[in-house]
Amino acid sequence: MKRILVAVMVALLVVSGLVVAENLQRYKDVEGTVDLSFYFVVGVAGPLATVIDGMVEEFNNKHPKIEVEPVYCGNYNDTMTKVQTAVLSGNPPDVFVVEISELYTLLAIDGIIPLDRYIQMEGGEQFTEQYFSALYGNAKANGQIWGHPFQRSTPILYWNKDLFAKHTEELEAQGLDPARAPRTWFELEKYAEILTEREGGDTNVWGCILPGGWNDWIFESFAYQNDGFLISADAETSGFNSLEVLEALTFWYKLTNELKVSPPLRPWNQTPIDFSAGHAAMMYYSTGGMPLIRKQASFEFGVAFQPMQVEYGVPVGGGDFHISKGIPPENQDAAWEFIKFMTSPEMAAYWSRESGYVCINKLGLELPEMTTYLEEYPNASVAAQQLTYSHSKIMAPNFQEIRKLFVVNLDAMMQGLQSPQETQQKLHAGVQQILDEY
Repeated sequence: MKRILVAVMVALLVVSGLVVAENLQRYKDVEGTVDLSFYFVVGVAGPLATVIDGMVEEFNNKHPKIEVEPVYCGNYNDTMTKVQTAVLSGNPPDVFVVEISELYTLLAIDGIIPLDRYIQMEGGEQFTEQYFSALYGNAKANGQIWGHPFQRSTPILYWNKDLFAKHTEELEAQGLDPARAPRTWFELEKYAEILTEREGGDTNVWGCILPGGWNDWIFESFAYQNDGFLISADAETSGFNSLEVLEALTFWYKLTNELKVSPPLRPWNQTPIDFSAGHAAMMYYSTGGMPLIRKQASFEFGVAFQPMQVEYGVPVGGGDFHISKGIPPENQDAAWEFIKFMTSPEMAAYWSRESGYVCINKLGLELPEMTTYLEEYPNASVAAQQLTYSHSKIMAPNFQEIRKLFVVNLDAMMQGLQSPQETQQKLHAGVQQILDEY
């Protein structure tokens, strides 16, 4: 009887209009303005701070109740360190962008709020459907959405069309097409051998570059391409001990130490500079490097899916927006308003054109200025097309320790200091130990 009475009362309240939606625009009720600190990562090729300044200025002009102040924090590692320090000291930024693998660490320090209420306010699935679904994989945990895509990418293969044409006769003699990029690991190896140019003991042109710095992200692609995995989705189990991962490590070792068609170690930021200068026929790199290459390269270049082994596969990359937990509710609501603006069709398309990152908003791809841009620069559409074969990037608590272990051991192997087997053993044991600690 009590349940019936409650149901009747709720129905009467709804009919009478007394049940109102949750107020998630509390910044409008504050006297004066709500000031937001926005921590952003600047550590990629291109003058992105200037672009962000312009986007923030436009937001502030259109939202007189909110004043956003960007704080540029360096590369992804530096930005995460500053966010974590600020959260633990009780003075967190209101809104920030960090690398997508950091979600579990942010949850472990209780530093962020879920965004589900805001998404529901915007229409739920009708709102999220405008974004590529593959980009939400690293934003979800414990049945909730904790981040929102912003500067997102996939690693792609760049190739120097002029160098390919220069070696037409040699490539065709091996049954390889000089007018396209390699599509398989086997082809990658053959192309790279032919395209490497040496004079005496010096290498003037590398067949390809497997870059250092973020080589963990690039290697993750090779694991997926060979039907392997590195860390389970629940962040509890290492997959480094599989035959698939060993085969990928062995292939990297072959390219760098046996065939010597890729330099043993090339800094991340130096890689697009070398490629643009014609010192490499191919390179693995982020879509975020495309504006720099377009500006600096004096030759025609192309981009393509990364070559496959068993299947195509790449991890997504980049950074997501998050809203801090330890800030006033009106600041949280204002931060969502800012996120919504920055990821709108117009802003997502503008950010993509200026930065080289994927246009995360599918509606942005339909804008006239974006269709014109893609007609002029068709290379820019490859990363979005490759999302069909993308995987969520590995993530786990204390991910910085995992990255450090990963990069140190890949670096050592690429320099010939340890074998693929030794590298696999150290990675599996070390990663599993870190996972078990949490």
